[in-house]
Amino acid sequence: MHINLAFYRKRWNMTFEDHVSAKTGLPPGIPIYIGRHEPEITKITGLVYTSDDFHEFDDISGPSGIDLINTQSEDEIRWIHISGLKDIELINSIFTLADLHPLIAEDIFNTRSRAKIEDFGDILFIILDIVPSAEKEFQTRKINIIIKGNLLISVSETGNPFEHIISRISHPNGKFRVHGIDYLMYSIIDSVVDTYFFGLEKIEDIAEVLEERVVQDPSSEIIREIQYFRHTLIKFKRQVWSLRDIVMHLSRSDSEIITDSTRIFMRDVYDHVIKIFEDLDVHREMAEGIMEIYLSSVSNRTNEVMRVLTVIAVIFIPLTFITGVYGMNFSSLPGIDDPAGHLVIFGMMILITALMVAAFRLKKWI
Repeated sequence: MHINLAFYRKRWNMTFEDHVSAKTGLPPGIPIYIGRHEPEITKITGLVYTSDDFHEFDDISGPSGIDLINTQSEDEIRWIHISGLKDIELINSIFTLADLHPLIAEDIFNTRSRAKIEDFGDILFIILDIVPSAEKEFQTRKINIIIKGNLLISVSETGNPFEHIISRISHPNGKFRVHGIDYLMYSIIDSVVDTYFFGLEKIEDIAEVLEERVVQDPSSEIIREIQYFRHTLIKFKRQVWSLRDIVMHLSRSDSEIITDSTRIFMRDVYDHVIKIFEDLDVHREMAEGIMEIYLSSVSNRTNEVMRVLTVIAVIFIPLTFITGVYGMNFSSLPGIDDPAGHLVIFGMMILITALMVAAFRLKKWI
């Protein structure tokens, strides 16, 4: 289905910060970029391989892309990868040549959409969240996979994260040469799932740092970091939950695109996702434990302060009593007329203080 996009080009010129409500009033199927990051420059690469041959194309934005899409050979497996979503018109022209449903393009350009799988019969469309290893903080980006016949189109927000798969395909004796397009799909999904282990490592590092800081220096600023860590866990777990549903659907799907041999591989990926899910439950308990440690540390510091203040107050009770008594206007108090009386009183107050401090130290109160 072809959509005339000229009417909507003005909306493409908006900065990415304005795209939250960009689709208001538009009909469904209009590709408008929606995302938290500015879209990167679009680059389209491709490769074609059979059991005996392999060809890689660095740029297929021109006529070579049209030939790659329109080729109908059953022996050839064609893979087109689109990185960067800046050139909406170019990307949409690829989708139009492949005769894809317009809702697929709409979902791809909405990078805030949730991970899901859509089966259009002859087309399989998958949206996944990938965890880039280069990001210092926990961030996810979208990966889209479209399968139609022997054509696979993958779309990523950033550069191509599947260079290692291309390297494996180039080997003439690799498994890719004897399997179909569904094995390529499995390899991409397996690669995406592996990035979640990078996310787990980052979460483990954050948890260790927070645990040490809470024990050594439970300052008030760390409470915000603990809350951010808990929110990160919730977000990550939600994404793993969606990933689990997708992989489970693929491992049990009766789609003609997926063969029985690939379903076995998908079940192995499902086991990896379950392992990630279980590890996240452990980290969630760790986050709750860190919060409890923080609250206990704050409570212990408060108790320490109150104990010191109590000891000081108790020490000053007899001293205050003595000074109060001798401050009254009585002429018959002991030592009131003695020139050295005040020295006796001061000595007595120092002795009482020393005895009380010794008693407190004996009981290990200070």
